[in-house]
Amino acid sequence: MKVNIGKVSAHIAVHFDLTGSVLGGTIQAGAPKVVTSYVVESTDDRAKVAAVLKNARNGCWVRAAVANPTPFEDTLTLNGETFNFD
Repeated sequence: MKVNIGKVSAHIAVHFDLTGSVLGGTIQAGAPKVVTSYVVESTDDRAKVAAVLKNARNGCWVRAAVANPTPFEDTLTLNGETFNFD
């Protein structure tokens, strides 16, 4: 898009939680919130820079995987035999 981005700094914080019991077999990990903060400097037109930033945000695979339900397909072999988590 040929937009001059002079400087970018970012801070990302992930809030994790953990409920249940390991011994009880009810442990559940979670990440209820991700907080991102960016500081961008550019001499280009604000609308052009905004378009680049919007594309960057919308094109982020990590953001998409966290924000949208992403199914996991697990396979595990234990001592040469298929292990079923259920």
